[in-house]
Amino acid sequence: MKTEKKKLEASRRDLMRQLKRIGPVIGDTVVVVQRKCGKESCACHRNGPKHPAMFVTWKEKGKSRALYVPRGKEAEVRRWAENHKALRALIRRITEVQKRIIRLRED
Repeated sequence: MKTEKKKLEASRRDLMRQLKRIGPVIGDTVVVVQRKCGKESCACHRNGPKHPAMFVTWKEKGKSRALYVPRGKEAEVRRWAENHKALRALIRRITEVQKRIIRLRED
């Protein structure tokens, strides 16, 4: 039992170290939509192809909100969203280890 607990505690320490390495996160939804630009002379105003635009969306007091992501920040915001997914997965793994530690019998 003690060796099992030591293994679980070592696993938890490793997961906690991984937790420290996760960078900035954004937990909201990142979406890319096709939109018309502001130039009247652009083909997108005459049924041509539209331009991709990234937004971060979330709910606030029951209402949907959206924040435009400038082109220069798109890659960074995507990384933040990926970091959030990694964080959630890591939290699930830590939770499972914690549950296993709780279930161990103390002799």
